[in-house]
Amino acid sequence: MMSIRPALAAAGAAALLAICPSAHASPVAGRGACDKALAVAGQAEHDYQALKRELQRIVADGGHPDASQRQALGDAEAKNAHLRSEAAPDVR
Repeated sequence: MMSIRPALAAAGAAALLAICPSAHASPVAGRGACDKALAVAGQAEHDYQALKRELQRIVADGGHPDASQRQALGDAEAKNAHLRSEAAPDVR
């Protein structure tokens, strides 16, 4: 049986990105903005790991993730990488 969680997570991630742009408005941000960016990046990492575990469970149970599940994992990985780079301190 196919799980709907990856599809819902991908839809939620897309909605979040659409209504809440990342902290690119100002290169100089206060500590609160940094904390928020780190929290958002941490949540993206958590979501990615949860999707990855779900697909690993499907494979362990003898199933095969479908294309939408693999795409959702790829999208979550890309979002995770993007938000991690946004939250990383600007080292110059």
